[in-house]
Amino acid sequence: MNLGKETEYLEFKKTTSELKDSMDDLCAILNKHGQGEIIYGVKPNGDVCGQEIGPLTLDDVARFCKEAIKPMIYPEIKEEILDGLHCISLAFKGSERPYSSYGRYYIRVVDRSEELTPDGLKGMMASTDYSSKWENNLTAYGIEALDHEALLRFYKKAIESGRLEPMDKYDEAELLSGLGLFANGRFNNAGYYLFSAKKPVTLKMATYVTDERIEFSDLKRIEDNIYNLINTSLSYIKEKMNWKVQVGDDASRVEIPDVPVEAIREIVVNAFAHADYRGITEHEIAITPTQIEIYNPGEFPINLSPESFVKEKRKSQPRNKIILDTLFKSKEVEVFGSGFRKVYSYCSAHNAEFSYELTSDGFSFIFYRKNNVTTNVTTNVTIRLTGTDLKVFSLLNENPFYKREQMASKLSLTVRTIQRSLSKLVEAGKIRRKDSNKTGYWEVIS
Repeated sequence: MNLGKETEYLEFKKTTSELKDSMDDLCAILNKHGQGEIIYGVKPNGDVCGQEIGPLTLDDVARFCKEAIKPMIYPEIKEEILDGLHCISLAFKGSERPYSSYGRYYIRVVDRSEELTPDGLKGMMASTDYSSKWENNLTAYGIEALDHEALLRFYKKAIESGRLEPMDKYDEAELLSGLGLFANGRFNNAGYYLFSAKKPVTLKMATYVTDERIEFSDLKRIEDNIYNLINTSLSYIKEKMNWKVQVGDDASRVEIPDVPVEAIREIVVNAFAHADYRGITEHEIAITPTQIEIYNPGEFPINLSPESFVKEKRKSQPRNKIILDTLFKSKEVEVFGSGFRKVYSYCSAHNAEFSYELTSDGFSFIFYRKNNVTTNVTTNVTIRLTGTDLKVFSLLNENPFYKREQMASKLSLTVRTIQRSLSKLVEAGKIRRKDSNKTGYWEVIS
């Protein structure tokens, strides 16, 4: 059987051994047409050759889609019999372009995929509303799913801040509707995630004994709504921080944290306001003897970084505008786009060090604890490498051109874990990056 020629909507792959390359094709088709199909078990000329399908093969295809394509999509993956041979159909669609494949952007040109030029990417961004349409989609839940206490706390705080007019008579449905969170007797996604009692958001919090993050002294996994989890996160971090007591000139006692609380608050609120809630979303807080890391499961705006908002004074590009507007009214958010400027200012005033990691699946902000800090080898501190770090080092010895995604696949780890090991290996003086991130490689030093 011959299925004809590949088109701008249709791609053939002989086997799922080409899964990595096929993600680039999927991305390209989405960016061009918003929908398409890839069939595994078909030669490029259209001849059906079939392929072996094991018990986990379809799961592998789904896993690659989840890890590679951002924003997340939900493809239809199924086994098909063509001319008596087993094949796999991967049908997909999406309307939130630009889409990326492992952090890169592609466009379909006839039957091939080409990387988008910077101008092409800018043009696509300009024609696309960055804020998610997801927020306005109505859920199946009505007022019975409301967390009454959370909404009342929000209302009182919004009134106190002067950003919301008091109601003649407090009415929950009317308040939610006025905030753009409720319509036709049902929550939209923004309202559901902000104030639902159904606990739609997951937060993992861990305190580790060492920086290797092997043993932990405390581990919590909490499900709740956004409004409650902001306070839960802040309380947990403040409880685990070191506080140094100083006595003032008037004999008063002043407690000084190892990281400025104001900066922590800005990053926590940023994480919950800008996360990508369209897929499986888990926020994370990891506390080690030397670091406080806050992970936001939402990739950073394309071609931007925290410095872009600090130095260039860029305007906010909200993924979840309704959620952000609501948090603004209760003064969780001050001025849109000012969060990182405030973080940098707070840290500068307290001589607090920080860093961040931008990955294809999220954004991590790391504070270095002032009252218990280690530095790298050049400043007389030994960096302890874990077994995972050594495995990554071994892979780079084998092939210094490996990408993070390739190493993650080989070691069955997340890209974030690989990036963390790479950062430690650089800090320990074991590797260094040569040339650009796109075309360069890792130089193994020792």
